[in-house]
Amino acid sequence: MTTHAASLGSRRHTRQIQLGKVKVGGDAPVTGQSMTKTDTRDVEATVDQIWALEAAGCEIVRVAVPVKEAAEKLGAIKKQIRIPLVADIHFNYKLALMALEQGVDGLRLNPGNIGGKQFVMEVVNLAKERRIPIRIGVNAGSLEKDLLARDAGPTARGMVDSALRHIRILEDCGYPEMKISLKASDPAMMIEAYRMLADQVEYAFHLGVTEAGTPTVGAIKSSVGIGTLLAEGIGDTIRVSLSADPVEEVRVGIEILKALGLRTQGITFVSCPGCGRMDVDLVGLAAAVEKRLAGLNKNVHVAVMGCLPPGEPVVTADGPRPIEAVEGGDKVLSHDGSRHRVLWTTHRAHRGELVEVRPTGFAPFRLTPNHRVWAFPRPARRKAGRDKRPHIASVLEGGVAPRWVKAGDLSPGWVLAYPVLREKEDRATLTADGLGVIPVDEEFLTLCGYYLAEGVLSGKGGKPYQQSFYFHERETAYVDRLRTILAGLGLRSSVASRRHTTEVITHSLALGRLLEGLFGRGAATKRLPAWMLRLPHDKQAVLTRALWEGDGYVGRVRGYWRATYSTSSWALAVQVHQILLRLGVAAFLHHRDQSGRKRNWVVSVTSRPALARLGKILGLPGLLEPADGRPGQVVLDEQALYVGVRSVGRVPYAGCVYNLEVEGAHSFALPASALHNCEVNGPGEARGADVGVAGGRGIGLIFRKGEVVRKVPESQIVDALWEECQIFLAEQEAAEQAARGED
Repeated sequence: MTTHAASLGSRRHTRQIQLGKVKVGGDAPVTGQSMTKTDTRDVEATVDQIWALEAAGCEIVRVAVPVKEAAEKLGAIKKQIRIPLVADIHFNYKLALMALEQGVDGLRLNPGNIGGKQFVMEVVNLAKERRIPIRIGVNAGSLEKDLLARDAGPTARGMVDSALRHIRILEDCGYPEMKISLKASDPAMMIEAYRMLADQVEYAFHLGVTEAGTPTVGAIKSSVGIGTLLAEGIGDTIRVSLSADPVEEVRVGIEILKALGLRTQGITFVSCPGCGRMDVDLVGLAAAVEKRLAGLNKNVHVAVMGCLPPGEPVVTADGPRPIEAVEGGDKVLSHDGSRHRVLWTTHRAHRGELVEVRPTGFAPFRLTPNHRVWAFPRPARRKAGRDKRPHIASVLEGGVAPRWVKAGDLSPGWVLAYPVLREKEDRATLTADGLGVIPVDEEFLTLCGYYLAEGVLSGKGGKPYQQSFYFHERETAYVDRLRTILAGLGLRSSVASRRHTTEVITHSLALGRLLEGLFGRGAATKRLPAWMLRLPHDKQAVLTRALWEGDGYVGRVRGYWRATYSTSSWALAVQVHQILLRLGVAAFLHHRDQSGRKRNWVVSVTSRPALARLGKILGLPGLLEPADGRPGQVVLDEQALYVGVRSVGRVPYAGCVYNLEVEGAHSFALPASALHNCEVNGPGEARGADVGVAGGRGIGLIFRKGEVVRKVPESQIVDALWEECQIFLAEQEAAEQAARGED
């Protein structure tokens, strides 16, 4: 059986027909049509409704022709409208002939229901003469009795067999100018029928769910039935059937086409469901905006946005922070390697599954299935009975680049991209009370590294009067160097030995306050100030060497060289990892739990090129030769660290999920990857919208192409959005006139 779901937009090949000036099938765009609900004998009312349908975007209109008097009015109607007119005929071939003589552009009839072959030939001959196509319309509710008896009721199989009977009649008459519809009130039956027939004929398909119901239920059923088939490439024209004004049918049909990227004309309207943290009435706002814009039959993409998922630690300018603790105004690392301001945060309740991603050498993270991750696939090849994937480096050399993909689409072997911070800022000096101007040089950065790794502040009343630095008794060179640095600051120091530890002690409230202000106090909460993450590489190399001399390890593990930096501070571990990436050292970041002790975070360097590079930074070039390390499981370039996905799972979850709206890049980083704002989260992924509004905390941010242009109170959002649409359309018209060379 042929598969039609190869890709969205990969249309099934069909024979093209033409109704008036509108082409259906082949490579023609999928069209939207409707049917009047007036008495066709009332020409004025029917024409008025057709004009309303056309204004809403209808491209083909059908009218009921149940009696001779209705058929006689078709010519008058045709003269007053601009879109193709189709006559809906049942059982009476004479009405079909009258409709053709009145100048209609198409017929809807079933040739097997209008009498004998002689009558069918009369209709076909006149249609052929006027080149008028015929739609065979099969309905599950009116199948032939023998098919109903055979299948014990209406079925997809019965619908297909009925259609084939009518198709053969027209084919026997030598008339292939036809399109086919297989309608049922059950979307599943309708979908199955179209799929079955798609394998047997090449005629264009008219899609629809008949007797769909009220506007809400009917829109849902039509979206499921029509949308599913269109997504599979099946369908050439559509009609939504609702128990409502036919204009509403057209609007729903157009939205189905827009949702699948099959229609751009008119307003493309997007909105999200809102959440518990939103102070704006987003549901009411979306309805008000949609109503206000309904009359704009122009090509403009409008977004009314709020917020959506997910969470876990976000890499901010001050180190990692739980997403629920991130606030508007904070700066976060984005996929472009720069830090961008958070406009606002959102959260909502989520009940369902989360995707749990386990990267190689990093802690797992969880997120909602639709949230997008910066990644690329690494397809496996079967070799010697096993799946073997190419090395990440070879995939990158082949021109593959990371892209935004849904977390739910990830699988083992995919590669995540974690951005490298590329911002640079040198700082020559800093000023400290009691110490004066201090050069940010090798001595000062070494002092900073020693404090982060080995320093403790203490004193009465919580004041950091005393500074203590602890070294192993054999690390005399580090002790001497630290005392020299302290002396250079005009500070005296003393040394005390306990067991295998040497303690360097100095007393300076000024130094204590400086160190506490820069890095914090407790071992588990120490972190680097944001500016140190942007220092030039030579200064960061000095800081790295001092950190490693304090809490680092270099040696062989199971026969392979390994370099690790261990700390109880999660923030510091992430920052050290960032610095290594800036220095061109690919590294892992994971935790180590030891019984009865606090969790330790470990930055590990294991690959040959990374060990060689780190060896030069640490002053150990002869110790870590590239040949002594293992092949790298991660790859690093100037843009990102590329990490393989070890496993992907699904876990049940009920609770809040969080998200951020990030200015500019619309993305934020976790310690192993970068995540994009969801489509329903402010300008974020909806930055492609021409005009939009993101609401929160009683205000609306009006944006153009993702850039915020105005901030307005909630009460003014609809008017402001309308004004911005008018400005956009005026600019668009001026640009089109300029392109045509008009004044």
